[in-house]
Amino acid sequence: MKRSSSIRIPFLRRSFPLSVIIGALLVILVVTASSYWMSSGARKATDEAVDKVSDFYLEELAGRRSQVVSRFFENRAGQMQRAVNLLNPNILASQETLRKYIGNVRDIHGLNLFALVDEDNVVYTEHTTYMGGSRYAFLDGLQPGGMTITTMATYGAGKQICLAIPVENVSFLGKKLKACFIEIDMQDIVSMLAFNIEENGTHFSLYYENGANLTGLDFGPIGKETNLLREMRKYLSEEQGQSLNDHFVEEVAGEVRFTLGNRKEILYYSPIPETDWMITVMLPESLISDQVSGIRNKTITRSLIQIAVTVAALMIFFSLLAWQEKKKSKALLARERKIAVRDSLTGVGNQYAYSEKEATVDAELQSGSAVPYALVVCDLNGLKHVNDTKGHAEGDQLIRDACRMICVLYDHSPVYRIGGDEFAVFLRGSDYERREEILSELNTTVDQNRKNGGVVIAAGMAEYEAGDQQLRDTFRRADKRMYERKSQLKA
Repeated sequence: MKRSSSIRIPFLRRSFPLSVIIGALLVILVVTASSYWMSSGARKATDEAVDKVSDFYLEELAGRRSQVVSRFFENRAGQMQRAVNLLNPNILASQETLRKYIGNVRDIHGLNLFALVDEDNVVYTEHTTYMGGSRYAFLDGLQPGGMTITTMATYGAGKQICLAIPVENVSFLGKKLKACFIEIDMQDIVSMLAFNIEENGTHFSLYYENGANLTGLDFGPIGKETNLLREMRKYLSEEQGQSLNDHFVEEVAGEVRFTLGNRKEILYYSPIPETDWMITVMLPESLISDQVSGIRNKTITRSLIQIAVTVAALMIFFSLLAWQEKKKSKALLARERKIAVRDSLTGVGNQYAYSEKEATVDAELQSGSAVPYALVVCDLNGLKHVNDTKGHAEGDQLIRDACRMICVLYDHSPVYRIGGDEFAVFLRGSDYERREEILSELNTTVDQNRKNGGVVIAAGMAEYEAGDQQLRDTFRRADKRMYERKSQLKA
C-alpha cells in the first residue's frame, strides 16, 4: 500500500496541472470560436441593418425632395391654367388689354414671367411682343392636356426653367393661342431644396438623363462641368457603369457604392416625374456605420470574457441599434418635412403643405369619408405698389400683417400661403360652423382698413358640394368669388 501510494501521488501531482491546462485551453478554444462566430455574425447583421437604414434614409431623403419639385411644377401649372380660364373677350380685345391682364397674372401669382403664344409662335408678354420660335423650340412639341418642362441657358452661366401648358379654344386678333408659359429661375429650385449639406458630407444635385449637371453647382467632389455618368465609370465596373447609364435613360431609381479617394461613398438617384431629370444624393457610407462601430467593438471584446453575456449584449445592442437608427431616421425625416411644409416668411403652411392637405382631402372624397368643409381663398391688395414704392422689406411686412390678420380670425383652422400674396384657409369644426360670421367680420375689417390705410384683403369662400370630386373643385369656386370681391374693392 505504501509503495502504491508513492506511485499515485506523483502521478496526480503531475496530471492535475495538465488537466487544468487542457481544460482551460478547451474552454478558451470554445469561447474564442464561439466569440468569433458570434462576432462574425454580429458584424454581418450590423452591416445589413446599417445598409437597410441607409437605404431607407436615402430613399426618403431623395423621394421627399423629388415630391417637392414635382408638386412645385404641378402647382405652377395649376396657377397658369386658372389664369387661362379667366380669358374673355374684354381681355382679348386688344394688345393693351391683354398686356394688362398678363401683368396682373404675374403680380397675383408672383411669377417671374407669364407669356402667351399664338399659332405662329408670336409671344405676348406684359411689355412686348416678339417671335419666339427659335428661343422656345419646345413650344412645337406641346401635348394636349399636359405640361412641358424644359431648360434653357440665359445670358451668362445661368439656367432658366420653362414650364408650358397648351391653350385650347382661345383666339387673339384672329389667331389661335396655342400655349402659355412661365420662366422659373433654376436658383429658386436650388434654394428651395437646400442642395448641399456640407456639415455631414451629404450632397444633392439635379442631372439630365445624359449625365449633364442641371444646377450649375458642384456635386460634392464632382465638378459642375463634369458629366456624372462619364465620371462614375472611373469608379465602377463596366457592368455597374452600364446599369447606371440605363437607369438614367429609363428613369429608374437606384444606388451604387464606390470608393472615391480613400473614402467609400453611396450615390442614390431618383427620377422627378414629368421631367427628364434625376435628383441625386451622395453621402459617405460611414455616415451611419461610424456611429455604431465603437459600440460593436466593445461588444465583441466582451464576448471574449463570457459567451452568454456577449450573446445577450449583442441581442440588446442590435435591438437598440435598430430602434435608434429608426428613431434617428424618423427625426431626420420629421425635420426635413417641417422645413418643407412651413413658409419661411410667415410661418404658416406653404404651397407644399397645401398640396399635402389637398391630397388628403381628395382621398377622403374618393372614399366617401369626407367631413363637410369650406375653403377660403384670400388675396392681398397693393403688394406690388408697396414693393415698388417702399421696397421689398415693407412688402414682406405687409404679407406678414395680412397673414396675422387671417390667422387671428381663423384661429382654429390651418392657413396656407399658396402664392406670393395669396392664402388659403381650410375650415372644419367651429370655424366651419361660424364661416359666414367670420367672413363677414373679415370683410368688415377690410372695409375699415380701406379708410385708414390698413391691410386690404380680398376673400372668397366656397363650401363642399355633393358634386365635388377634388378639393380643387371647391378651390375654383372660392377663387372665383375672391376675384369678384377683388373687383368690388377696386371699384
